[in-house]
Amino acid sequence: MGGAAAFSRAFSPSTMAIAARKRSAAPAKSVIFLALYGGPPHQDTFDLKPNAPVEVRGEFKPISTTLPGFQVCEYLPKLANLAHLYTTLRSVTHEDNGHESAFYSLMTGRPHPQPNTIARPAPTDHPSYGSLINFARKESPPVPGFVLVGGKTSTGIGQNEGFLGAGWAPYLVKQDANEPGFRVDDWTPSKHISAERFVRRRKLLERLNVSSSGSGFDDQAFGSHQERAFDILTTSSMRNAFSIEEESPATRAAYGDHPFGQNLLLARRLVEAGVPIVQVNWRNRGDGGFDTHSNNFNMCKGYLFPKLDGCLSALLIDLEQRGLLDDTLVVAAGEFGRTPKINRDGGRDHWAGVNSMLLAGGGVKRGYVFGASDRIGAFPSHKPVGPWDVQATILHCFGINPASQVKDPLGRPIPISTGKVITDVLL
Repeated sequence: MGGAAAFSRAFSPSTMAIAARKRSAAPAKSVIFLALYGGPPHQDTFDLKPNAPVEVRGEFKPISTTLPGFQVCEYLPKLANLAHLYTTLRSVTHEDNGHESAFYSLMTGRPHPQPNTIARPAPTDHPSYGSLINFARKESPPVPGFVLVGGKTSTGIGQNEGFLGAGWAPYLVKQDANEPGFRVDDWTPSKHISAERFVRRRKLLERLNVSSSGSGFDDQAFGSHQERAFDILTTSSMRNAFSIEEESPATRAAYGDHPFGQNLLLARRLVEAGVPIVQVNWRNRGDGGFDTHSNNFNMCKGYLFPKLDGCLSALLIDLEQRGLLDDTLVVAAGEFGRTPKINRDGGRDHWAGVNSMLLAGGGVKRGYVFGASDRIGAFPSHKPVGPWDVQATILHCFGINPASQVKDPLGRPIPISTGKVITDVLL
């Protein structure tokens, strides 16, 4: 506890000399996407309605933040003290109340063809934002372009490469970084293969590729993926990134001794290693996650909010102190919000009418609130935007024109996004 407190005290508005420096509006170099699967209650987190009827407002009280006039839930005190760092979207809306199909919209920026269903991945799906950015950047760093930490959630919908093809799939870390003895064996060279033997194997493969050219495959694309794979295997960046035990006890304590917290810490290490896109899923491990159809308030204040408040605030502080926040876009979002009216089980049900998201760094304004919901948090009252607009904004922050095109499986050019950039939130 002392280590976590020390980590937090080292960064506060009163001691933040870094806030006065000139910030760059350059495109983001990386993104860390906190996928809050299940649908966090917007009216119990970043969009409280203290003047609404009791059956709407619930039992949580709003508290002031470091951004004048902006309040958050009393059980998010650390994020309240960092409101000067992030933008809050309070008017995200769509029409899909199904977890899987709505999650597809969040991750791909497209409505699912079968809304309100337990949708499953298909080869014809639109690619997730991570695979799309990896494809559109046309860069080949000696690290994976897209890493999904802690495993996929639900059916895996919206978390794959879709019609782009397997070469653009995310690298999947199935283990949680808080597991005892955490390691990723893919990046540990076999004891039985020396460096010299590895080079001989690479040369042999090159000769085999030459002899098989013209066989009908896309030789250039295949060769490019092979070369990148070899580069990744021979660099130490990823091995070092996965050595999370090298972090100080204070830093690890600040993120929290739970899967999501340590996975977020691993995400920061991956960004430092040069990985441009990292997604961390808040998965349902049998406790319902953010899907609080019953016992909403006890679940939120006793379990969900303390964990989210601790690890997300630790990530923002950590990135800022290391000089990474300006170049790293942080997105924290669920697939929808929760119903304005509390149900008879003390919970809130699925509600796509409006929800809130958090954006920070990577070309996004600090200390800003975009849009608003109506008096009971049912629908946007000001500046409605959709998941597709959030996706277009992420692309823009990476310097990618959302109106540019990619070819679908039939070779037809389609725009990579149907959304509009939310220019109000940009620096």
